Amino acid sequence: MSRALTDTKIMFNRNLVKTMRSPEAMTMALVVPIVMMLLFGFVFGGVAGDVDGFSYINFIIPGIILQCVCNMSSATSFAVHSDMTKGIFDRFRSMRISKVAFLSGHALLSILRSFIITAIIIGASFIVGFRPVAGFVDWLIVVGIMTLFITCITWITVIFGLISKDGESLNGINFLLVIISFLSSGFTPVESLPWALRIFATHQPMTHVIDATRALLLGWPAGNSIWLALAWCIGIAVVCCLIAVRIYRKKLTV
Repeated sequence: MSRALTDTKIMFNRNLVKTMRSPEAMTMALVVPIVMMLLFGFVFGGVAGDVDGFSYINFIIPGIILQCVCNMSSATSFAVHSDMTKGIFDRFRSMRISKVAFLSGHALLSILRSFIITAIIIGASFIVGFRPVAGFVDWLIVVGIMTLFITCITWITVIFGLISKDGESLNGINFLLVIISFLSSGFTPVESLPWALRIFATHQPMTHVIDATRALLLGWPAGNSIWLALAWCIGIAVVCCLIAVRIYRKKLTV
């Protein structure tokens, strides 16, 4: 166990150095959600007006946060894919390092990056008019849900990086995460969507995470959204982690 932790720390530090040398990914992951927030809040917000008694900027912030996480985590898939295809993976395979260190190092850095960017986005949202009413306990629950969601998305993107044949295909796969965030309750009430999209949006995991976050931050009726969000995120994170480890171990034997 101590060896696995040591190797994971080494891999984490390696990936952190690579990230610091190429800050473009974090910059774009930060700029895109802020631009989206300004676009929807000030351009489309004037048309949309209030939603169920809440200003539109308050309504969309949970959806913007999830998009931020999806954008930031996509960098992980490219990092994993780069290591798998540019020879460094073969070098790691020949070394006596923990089998889980490669994946856990990437995953931990991805979670840290997503937390930093999410915190910046939430801070920026106050400038454009976001006014939550959450108490201390509510914020703690939001942090817990976001932690699980970030972990869930991180392991999904790790799988993308492991199975993708080329970088171009990663763009399309990662773009699907952003599309799914639009097909949710993030930017419009699901009741306003056509029936087919409404069925999908009502039951997909991001909607439950958004509804739970919105309920906690704005005093929105929560219903079962908090428990559903926790169940979805824990389930997907565990399943995707196991799948990623299985794929990685299979590649070690090739």
